[in-house]
Amino acid sequence: MILVVGRPRLGERGELEGNAARVALAAAQAGGRVELVGSVGDAAAGEAAALALGRAGVGHAALLRDPAAQTARQAGKERLPRLDANDLQLGLSYLADCRVLVLAESLEPAAQQVALEAADYHGAWLIMLHDGERELPTDLPAKATVLGVPQEDGGAFTQLVGRYAAALARGEPAERAWQDALAGSGWEEPAGATVRPSEE
Repeated sequence: MILVVGRPRLGERGELEGNAARVALAAAQAGGRVELVGSVGDAAAGEAAALALGRAGVGHAALLRDPAAQTARQAGKERLPRLDANDLQLGLSYLADCRVLVLAESLEPAAQQVALEAADYHGAWLIMLHDGERELPTDLPAKATVLGVPQEDGGAFTQLVGRYAAALARGEPAERAWQDALAGSGWEEPAGATVRPSEE
């Protein structure tokens, strides 16, 4: 199973947005069994996000509700739902199987550590999307890929990540999974955007 960690958003027309939602959708479209582990606001928009994930084939059993926040409709416009270390630990405890864990957004250090420990515990591949907001951890698992998030990609970058996660979950070797995902995503890799997949 692929676990994608992050907080989905909704676009102006009610479509799923944000790296977490887009990666989860892309991984499901590539044939992966996917669960989104994160949080939404406890309101109509949060329910709409959960329903949209379900319709797209993405599980949301570990999608927590934060009653003090709204599900963001645009990045940076509203306070994001809480997703701290305790929330993440609770969300991950619902899911016993993990072959690939995608950390789709920058989290506080304690929550990030929970994700790293979960990947290590399961012997799972870790794919970390790094936006430069926080320093990279020094204790990444051996099976880890760190990808710099481009400013704009038109959706091709999240397609790449989803396809890569699905290929790893199927057991493909990292380098072949990476090359296949690159070829199928339409993403042209800008210089300096990617730290290559580590070898098994």
